[in-house]
Amino acid sequence: MSEPLGELPMVSVVIPALDEERHIADCLDSVVAQTYPHERMEVIVADGGSTDATREIVAGYAARHPFIRLIDNRDRIQAAGLNRAIESSRGDVVARLDAHAAWPPGHLSRCVRLLEETGADNVGGTMSAVGDTPLADAIGCATASPFGVGGARYRYATRQQDVDTVWLGCMRRSALERAGLYDESLAVHEDYELNHRIRRSGGRVVFSPELPVTYWPREAWGALARQYFRYGAAKARVARGDAGVLRPHHLVPPLAVALAPVAMLAGLCRPRRRRTVLLLGSGYAAACGVAGALASRGRPPAVRRRVPFVFPVVHLSWGAGFWAGLLRRQ
Repeated sequence: MSEPLGELPMVSVVIPALDEERHIADCLDSVVAQTYPHERMEVIVADGGSTDATREIVAGYAARHPFIRLIDNRDRIQAAGLNRAIESSRGDVVARLDAHAAWPPGHLSRCVRLLEETGADNVGGTMSAVGDTPLADAIGCATASPFGVGGARYRYATRQQDVDTVWLGCMRRSALERAGLYDESLAVHEDYELNHRIRRSGGRVVFSPELPVTYWPREAWGALARQYFRYGAAKARVARGDAGVLRPHHLVPPLAVALAPVAMLAGLCRPRRRRTVLLLGSGYAAACGVAGALASRGRPPAVRRRVPFVFPVVHLSWGAGFWAGLLRRQ
């Protein structure tokens, strides 16, 4: 069990940012609106060299709110930005927030209370996607579905529970001192890898549906495919060093990617097997349709008809990325 935090611990909010002019104001507005006492907070935005108006927007907030600071992240990637922000912070609690996400007003207070009540080292809540376009909304629906994202319970779970990882998270500094900071060799998936080390060091990671966080998903098919390709590649890279990060559901997309061309070739070369291949393909398509209908209930027709097509993009991109990461030498 971790040590008690005491009365109103200092909380350091760390935010990596790069070209986030579209959402950084909403992000910082959500921090300023926190009910947690501002005199017990500090906010550090680590900018990776934005070429849009991100730095100017953050500087404006820093001028109005002395507890907000802007620092440079010369290495650009998220993990490095988070580490630079953590290294320059002083709170007993470190709360991560991404620049394309926003908290409800009571978020920090609930996080600190949950850390105290559970003795956990890291707590986090539901990744609540809000799409600005029909496709973005469809992506949000699909990636909040167990069929779409497998074991990522922070996207859909409805009860408090111990988990492998949480999205973003609010953690004890003592856990970071014990397990280490984010792995800067990872461009993505750095949160899962850190939570894995926290758990391996004897800590607990706790999810609560009472800690929702707004997130703005990708808005284009190509961006979605690249995102999940990178996720799959990063998972494989981490797994090469520690196979303990893999769960059975992680292996399904890579197996599908590997077997799909074999099945198609078998169907072409052996007509008797064509029916089996067609049945498998039809079964997957039907599953996408059913899962899409369930995930998009109540959404406009323009969203509902896109959701079934998001699933194969996510699954195949992640699976292909996994193979790429597994085969990559560095």
